[in-house]
Amino acid sequence: MENIENIIEAVLFALGREVSVDELSTTLKLEKEEVSDAIIKLREKYNQNTGVVLVKIKDMYQLVTNKEYYEQVNKFIENTKRQNLSTSALETLSIIAYNPKITKSEVESIRGVNSDFAVNKLLECGLVEEVARLNLPGRPAAYAVTNDFLKSCGIEDISQLPKFEDIKVKDEQMLVSDYENNNNEKVD
Repeated sequence: MENIENIIEAVLFALGREVSVDELSTTLKLEKEEVSDAIIKLREKYNQNTGVVLVKIKDMYQLVTNKEYYEQVNKFIENTKRQNLSTSALETLSIIAYNPKITKSEVESIRGVNSDFAVNKLLECGLVEEVARLNLPGRPAAYAVTNDFLKSCGIEDISQLPKFEDIKVKDEQMLVSDYENNNNEKVD
């Protein structure tokens, strides 16, 4: 097959989603090595100095807009931009990101409040997905972050998230310096 590189480039552009080497190889009836070689050439073509870059997400590839041009591109899509996530949705997203295959009841146990709305909003935004049904009464769904979440963070895998211990607020970093005891007296 001639122009394998151009064919794969066209497929990646047209699909607008991640595609694995296996899927390209099987669908296009090419050897995996041919596809891998074409991907290498495309990664060179779409380096960090172009408007479009070829990114690797897990073991898949996708053509995406270079994040350096976010502001300019955002001007064109501002009207269709998703709403900002609420604090509760961000908390829920963080919990799911750091605890793959977590159920909604486990999220609620960590947060201490009902998380129906937050989980549904994250599903709607495509940032989390149902990855399993547990073999428990009611067959609860287990959730994990999606590839869209990974792309938005600029990472290939959740193992690249900052270590929780590195971002956890320590007692000596607390922003509140004056506490009140039960008698409304300041404690230093």
